[in-house]
Amino acid sequence: MAGTGPDTRQILRIKVGPAVTPDPQPPGPILNLTPPPPFAPLDPAPLAQITTTVAPIPPLVAPAGTRVRDLTLNETFDAYGRLIQMLGTTTPVGAGFGRAYTDPATEVVAKGSMEVWRIFNTTADTHPIHFHLVNVQVLSRQPFKLTSGSVFTPTGVAVGPQPNELGWKETVQMHTGQVTTVLMKFDLPAGLPFTVPASPRTGGNEYVWHCHILEHEEHDMMRPLVVF
Repeated sequence: MAGTGPDTRQILRIKVGPAVTPDPQPPGPILNLTPPPPFAPLDPAPLAQITTTVAPIPPLVAPAGTRVRDLTLNETFDAYGRLIQMLGTTTPVGAGFGRAYTDPATEVVAKGSMEVWRIFNTTADTHPIHFHLVNVQVLSRQPFKLTSGSVFTPTGVAVGPQPNELGWKETVQMHTGQVTTVLMKFDLPAGLPFTVPASPRTGGNEYVWHCHILEHEEHDMMRPLVVF
């Protein structure tokens, strides 16, 4: 029925009857418990010769006038009464802010541009949010309050990234009741040996950003990210 979950009271019962053919297992023990021979010790000499020639990527600095984009993490229910997580903006859609993956793209950016994203987590969970195309830098986390139904206002003290979050990240934890602010630059891949066709849906270079919890990603905490 609408508004309820699936009927899990219907179960499958399997009756196991007597065998009608001989057991195909060979006689004697099935498991071979003989311990394997020990591994030879690792020679550390080759590891000592490994050097890196990759220069560290310098941190981004947002210039004055950098666009700040406000987005949301949301929870609601699907047509069968199951909890569903969604991404969205701070513009109400019906009774909430979440938008389906198939809804028109709202995160449309210019190639080479830089943006600050403030992502407000209105749900009861921490979500590992993953970004395609770009890596991001965590700038801050801060509590927020929702007033007048749709006004998101940061409150309290903003704190910087954790030590393990310094530098570039492709996935960022976003905690419940906090706005997580990240910075990114939308550079498209260059020097490819083939032509990348435009998205038939948007006409641009279409990527996604989504929650990395598989259940959430598949149902349907994912939105398009379109770069022109």
